Amino acid sequence: MRVLIVEDEPGIALAIEDVAITTGFDIAGIATNLSEALNLAPEADIAIIDVRLGDGLTGPSIARALYAGFGLGVVYLTGNPDLIDQLGEHPAISKPASPEAIRRALSLAAKSARERMPEDRHKP
Repeated sequence: MRVLIVEDEPGIALAIEDVAITTGFDIAGIATNLSEALNLAPEADIAIIDVRLGDGLTGPSIARALYAGFGLGVVYLTGNPDLIDQLGEHPAISKPASPEAIRRALSLAAKSARERMPEDRHKP
């Protein structure tokens, strides 16, 4: 499974990338805005998305675009734990996120993505 990281804080994005790689995921890329996310989405199976990006976009709006257009599994990442209950069906984790929380959320999103994925698109 390939992960798209949508995060505008480079240190956090690199920490997520490290955890994802050590967990066995491949990285489709790191995006800091919607345009970059849409360009990288065809290479991804799941996305971990910051709820509040610096350019004013919200994670849920990006998630809707990625899910509708590409069927990506989604994990939300937020610095505001009060928002977690409002984010709907996708897994959500709070910043600062422990490596274990990131692994667990990515695994849930990957399982969900595999269940929706056509058989010919399954990746090792």
